[in-house]
Amino acid sequence: MEAMNGVSINTKGVKYEEEGVATAVGAIFAILIFIFLLSLFITSYVPAEMTAYEEQYSSGVTNDMMQFISTVSLLTVNYQQGESASVTFDLQSNYIPLFTSPTMGELSLTSSAPGTDGYLSVSNSTVTVHSGGCLSLLTNNRYFVDESLYFELSTLLYEQRDSSPLINTTLQSSLIRVEPSTNGSINLSMSLINITGGPITLSSGSPFALSVTALSKDYYQLSGNLTLTYYSSFGFQIYKSLSESLTNINGISIGYVNEGNGYGTVDISSSATPIILNVTEMTILVGDSISS
Repeated sequence: MEAMNGVSINTKGVKYEEEGVATAVGAIFAILIFIFLLSLFITSYVPAEMTAYEEQYSSGVTNDMMQFISTVSLLTVNYQQGESASVTFDLQSNYIPLFTSPTMGELSLTSSAPGTDGYLSVSNSTVTVHSGGCLSLLTNNRYFVDESLYFELSTLLYEQRDSSPLINTTLQSSLIRVEPSTNGSINLSMSLINITGGPITLSSGSPFALSVTALSKDYYQLSGNLTLTYYSSFGFQIYKSLSESLTNINGISIGYVNEGNGYGTVDISSSATPIILNVTEMTILVGDSISS
């Protein structure tokens, strides 16, 4: 108690706990270091790992699609009505729990119909053959390149989604082939896969199987000039594949018209040499998913 000018003032000393201050500062620094390491983990490690996981997943679903095509091909070559096979698809990537969710793909099937992907008709002056259907697979990648695969018109097509400029290409095609010439004619063969059972859309976190059943196998022979009318989101790629198969034939003429809205027309003609087209149409039934 001190007196100043007759006034009493009560003063108390302020005590500092140096050990408590050091503990608090240390805790703050620990939290800051943790936040820094967590931020580094989320911004660097997580994207790198997820990119690797999605790359592996994309490679896996591509192999699944190739297996589907091989299965259809085997059912066609060794045709027995009613014979079935199954193909397993895994549409989920690996992921980092707590920080990311798995990437989930989507598998869709559309049956043959005018105005749907994979629809085709081929005709001469007297005969018309209709066929089609499309099996599509979307990866829905978020870190790796987002990709799409389409099997239609006996052709496997690839697209990088949302790419600029657009990237799409034909990975393989067995739609039309040139056969050895006989009796001075141009001999062509066409393989058509008519897919039924759609529409189906599947997206599952567990592997599943599609059942594939051979329903029928039909043969047609078309002579003379030919007209192919088809609907596909990859119209130019289909034309390009046809053109590359036929471009080295002497005397043949190929005309292409983009009708718009996915429709395209290809005219195959020859003024001097007869054209004979042998068409094999395989109709398959693709069933709903089966747990594997």
